[in-house]
Amino acid sequence: MSRSVRLGLVNLLMQSETLAARRQRLLSLVDEAGRAGCQIVLLPEFADHHGTLEAAQAGPGGPAQTRQVVGLAPDAPWLRQLAERAQQYRLVVIPDVLLCEGERATNAALVIGPDGTLLGRYAKTHLAPGENRLVAAGDTIDTIATPYGRLGLLICWDIHFAELTRVHELQGADLLLWSTMRQVEHEDMLWRAVLPARCWEHSLPLAVSTYVSVHQQPLRRPMAATLFNAFGQVVAGGATTEGVVVGTVDLDERPRDRRYWGQPDWVDAGAYYRRYRRPDLYGPLTRPLSAEEREPDGAAAVAHYPELTSPLI
Repeated sequence: MSRSVRLGLVNLLMQSETLAARRQRLLSLVDEAGRAGCQIVLLPEFADHHGTLEAAQAGPGGPAQTRQVVGLAPDAPWLRQLAERAQQYRLVVIPDVLLCEGERATNAALVIGPDGTLLGRYAKTHLAPGENRLVAAGDTIDTIATPYGRLGLLICWDIHFAELTRVHELQGADLLLWSTMRQVEHEDMLWRAVLPARCWEHSLPLAVSTYVSVHQQPLRRPMAATLFNAFGQVVAGGATTEGVVVGTVDLDERPRDRRYWGQPDWVDAGAYYRRYRRPDLYGPLTRPLSAEEREPDGAAAVAHYPELTSPLI
């Protein structure tokens, strides 16, 4: 049995431009992915506005001003344009936006299906220090069913919490998708070590969509849109220029392990390991943190790093 899925991962060049120009550029990249026969297209975190002129101008006005200028309602015109392309190319497209619904704003990945309807959403559950000034944390971990498999979504800082990817595995995810904007000095360890390890430990392929910058090439950093298979091997990616990284993974291809040492009986490694989990011992994972263990709303970090007082835009 084989379930091959062709993915298009947007590799977005970080540059200052207007909101209109950025959103049109993303539509063109989705068109590129559609013409390449992609079935799932993933956009980076806050790709529609991060680093735009309007976002920079709104930032000093505070979170409310930022939400007003760059936030999107579920029926926003740009999202409708993405839905039209999903229908045109029969693909699943996943933008990550500042979603505003009444008084509530979240950092949300929206899963738009091949018929143009919203199949589900995931709001970022693990906020980095200071992000709570702009958005509320999501309070559910939803693994979303699509015609091309069940998707487990992560956004930026979520990657540091292995409990999230484990929940997606236990909920039947076929594929992990990470939208991010990570581009700092130590991030190469995520691409070289953490991401391949997550694939292997969960027996799941993982796709990344992010930004690229002019600084990456001379530093030889691998922080770019990348597709890993369930073995943690790079299937596609690594380019340091803007475009759509296209790659195919088989959702039924899984690492295998011996049922018993030295015996010729090979089994699906992920399914095999799940049988031997010990949930009765995992109570500390769900124990509420004490006041001493938790920095309320990231206040201590913000006090040490004043730049965190500016919302993530």
